[in-house]
Amino acid sequence: MQLRQKFFLVLTLLTAVPLLILLFGVVDRIESEVRAQTEKELHISLDKMADEINLILENQKSIARGLAHVPAVRQFAAYVNKPIGGEFSAEEYQRRADELEQFFLNYAHVVGTIQALRFIDPQGKTLVKVKEGKPIEPKQFDSEFKRLYVADQSSKNFFKYTVEADQDVVMSDFELGQVTGQPDFCPAMVRYAASVRDEVDREEGLLVVNMWGTRLDSTVEASLGGYPGNAFVVEMNDGTVRDGIYLYHRESNKRFGNQLKSQYRFTSEISPQEWQHIRVNQERGSLYLDDGRMFFFRTLAPFESRPLTSWLLLIEADSKTVFAPIENMRRSIWLLLGLLLVISLLISIWAAWKLAQPVHELADVITRYADGDHGIRYEDKRNDEIGIAGKAFNYLTSSLEKAERGRDTAQQQARQSERLASVGQLAAGIGHEINNPLMNIMSLAALVETSVKDDEQALSDLQLLQKEGQRCARIVQGILSFARENKPDFREFNMTELVEETLNLLQHRVETAEITVVVEQEHDLYMVGDMNQLQQVLVNIILNAVQASEAGGTIHVKSYKDIDYVAVEIIDSGAGIRPDAVAKVFDPFFTTKKEGEGTGLGLSVSYGIVKHHGGTIHIENNQESGLRVVILLPFKALLEDNPDDTLLEATNAI
Repeated sequence: MQLRQKFFLVLTLLTAVPLLILLFGVVDRIESEVRAQTEKELHISLDKMADEINLILENQKSIARGLAHVPAVRQFAAYVNKPIGGEFSAEEYQRRADELEQFFLNYAHVVGTIQALRFIDPQGKTLVKVKEGKPIEPKQFDSEFKRLYVADQSSKNFFKYTVEADQDVVMSDFELGQVTGQPDFCPAMVRYAASVRDEVDREEGLLVVNMWGTRLDSTVEASLGGYPGNAFVVEMNDGTVRDGIYLYHRESNKRFGNQLKSQYRFTSEISPQEWQHIRVNQERGSLYLDDGRMFFFRTLAPFESRPLTSWLLLIEADSKTVFAPIENMRRSIWLLLGLLLVISLLISIWAAWKLAQPVHELADVITRYADGDHGIRYEDKRNDEIGIAGKAFNYLTSSLEKAERGRDTAQQQARQSERLASVGQLAAGIGHEINNPLMNIMSLAALVETSVKDDEQALSDLQLLQKEGQRCARIVQGILSFARENKPDFREFNMTELVEETLNLLQHRVETAEITVVVEQEHDLYMVGDMNQLQQVLVNIILNAVQASEAGGTIHVKSYKDIDYVAVEIIDSGAGIRPDAVAKVFDPFFTTKKEGEGTGLGLSVSYGIVKHHGGTIHIENNQESGLRVVILLPFKALLEDNPDDTLLEATNAI
């Protein structure tokens, strides 16, 4: 059997059998699960809606309760139950009324959901009222208490119910507002009446807060969260004209049918049996109608003293919309079944060719590498087994090239060590030959000094001659140290002081070159080593920095602790060093200076001294400008007979 026939058989089994199982066994179960999941999610939305509505109502009750205790309300309430002219004057009463009115205006401005604020005395007369951000002027006269009032609420049902209710805050029905004597309605609102009492719990009046219903509306609108359906709030108030009216409907003309004298009620859209089903299961439940509509509901009891009045929270969904994906799935499965048989045939032909091609490509790459094309790599970005084999081949070739580069580097370091050893032996011989006559010169200078004590100029010249001779002797000792012919004199010293002493020694040279030296040092950098040899290293490197920097340039000198080492860092502001010369800076007699300005031994000698101290010297070009030299010396240097040549390091950081 050919490869494409095998692929066709496998693909047919892998696609057709699952689709048939899906068609006859899974789709019905998915439909049941979708129904259950829809019911669960929408009941969760109803619970959230109920919680948010309860929270809004409780917050608004808290506002009314808190306003009943503010000083402006309590102070005005003290004047309410006494006639003017007795214990207080009309001016004092009016001052308290004006203060309360101003407080109402300020508070209504801050809390935008407030429609009106008013204070009603125990007889039902509104004494102070602010409506929609404006004060309402009292025009009617109360002959008993000799004061003006806005309106008489004593005959209103809400006032009567509030007086009879044993609650600190009483909530009204959710309804459209209406001014007495006017046919038009205001937008929907809820009223809250809070009892105002004195210190001995005697009632002094009522504080009434009218709240716009916009927050309740927006909460119901947001409860669907993008779900394709409708949300409603219906009042359940058996035996009254409010039973079944819409408190919220997205079509505003269908709300508050009792006030607008319309027939729009939820009870008119379902049968009496279905309404009874909701009443029996009013805590929560579902209702599926024959026309495809589905209602999910739960109740909310907003009135503490009216247990027979509740709000029915409803979410309506269309079963055709909810189960449309299931029906589409059934139709699509049959279509897919036929389509996949055709596609399986085409895929089997393509897959057979596609599987063999990358194998041939990888084999070709390996063959070309074996024939000498070492630059070739497997370039395909596949993540399958062929791609893994190709990456393994690339790793093998990279490892081989890395090993070859390592071998070349080791050979170069070996040749470098051989050159340094040869030059060191030559320098040792020269150093011994120079050292003897130099000692004679210094001895003769000391003898002559005893015979010219009266000649200050000659005495000064002889002392300078001896000082420079000592310096030459130290240089010779450095050459001998580089050549491993002379062991350093290790003693404890302070590197901080040595750096300062070296800078003082070179101060004249630095000032002549018009260079600024910036010094940053940690204190008390004590270490063990040969102070004279290490000073020679500092002199060589600082002089190189001075010669590399132009007039007006800056040299940074730092010393600090670096874990187990003392670090000295010198950065100049010169042009740096060419990339092709970085690897040669430690070679004896190699120099980048003009002819006659340098011998090329300074860094070689410095390298030998640092190496004998068990340290490292690192040279690199700065990214901005100049050259950076870092010397690392152990706190306690140990003289080694065979120091590691790998301590030498010079790199190009650009």
